[in-house]
Amino acid sequence: MVRGRPSEARLVTSRHVAEAAQVSQAMVSRAFSGNGRIATETRERILRVAAEIGWRPNALAASMVTGDAPLVSVITTKLSFDWRAQVLSHLLQAFEKQHLQPLLFYAESDAEVDRLLAETIRWRTRGVVVTAGVVPPARADAILSRGQFLAALNRPGNHPQAYSIATDNPLGGRQAAAVLRAEGRTRFLALAGPEGSWASDRRVEGFAQALAETAGRPDVWHNDTMTPEAGKICAARWLSLPAAARPDAVFSTNDAIALGFMDGLRQHAVHIPDDLSLIGFDNLPSSSWTPYCLTTFEQPLDAMVLGVLDHIQRHGSDEPPARPAPHRLGADGVLYCAPKLVVRTTTRGAS
Repeated sequence: MVRGRPSEARLVTSRHVAEAAQVSQAMVSRAFSGNGRIATETRERILRVAAEIGWRPNALAASMVTGDAPLVSVITTKLSFDWRAQVLSHLLQAFEKQHLQPLLFYAESDAEVDRLLAETIRWRTRGVVVTAGVVPPARADAILSRGQFLAALNRPGNHPQAYSIATDNPLGGRQAAAVLRAEGRTRFLALAGPEGSWASDRRVEGFAQALAETAGRPDVWHNDTMTPEAGKICAARWLSLPAAARPDAVFSTNDAIALGFMDGLRQHAVHIPDDLSLIGFDNLPSSSWTPYCLTTFEQPLDAMVLGVLDHIQRHGSDEPPARPAPHRLGADGVLYCAPKLVVRTTTRGAS
């Protein structure tokens, strides 16, 4: 007969199991964790009693004590454009397949990422995956020194022991410049995100470098947000220029701005690609829709996520990482994967 069985209205805890099985709570913990010495007969009695009174160990609570639960901290910020939602979706699907449990940390802006990184240290997860903002080197060191991993997806980890994997953004910018230059375009414009946005700045950097020798510096219009609304504002600015001064080669550092730019021009008898060619970045699903058919770059998201998962699985072992191909290892320690150009009707090559 089981003694000390709690009433159905009470929350069943490990203390109730210990009382009913006439053992200590430490012994209950050993029975379920497998850690420490315990007689087979005692373990079987504890498991039987736990089943009878309906108790199961709390995985989150256990992880706080042992640190061996499959919990991974994931940092993201405001999903203000579809690309971030795609990154999070791909990452969570991969976690599900590998039986990893994400612990999400969310903020309204990239500026709050450092605060979120500090918050993750309070939780005994296996490590941290950062998908937004900038990783301060001191914060990276604080995480890694605890034996956790740090994986930076599409941004640098800013620490020699961090795992960093990203799209080769400068390469995408150079390829965009080559496409537009091959069309015979002469007035170049980059529609960029906020100054200091790592990916956007790198794309503009590659674009400008490729044009420097033959076409000079492109104009760069920075935007506080990387949204369709920002693209519409850029379209109004473009329309306000004298016709002879309007750029005829436009590279947007993300699709959301590019799609808004097209919407802003739609009612003003501007024809793409006759009057200008336009290239985006991200290959969002909406970029292929009939009203847009945007030439853009597809980021190697699957390869990047697989790289992060591979690092998580190998963390703490001596196995070398399996690097996705094609790749190059940057001087900044970031593993770079090449983007893929997707040609549609906003450039002359597909018109």
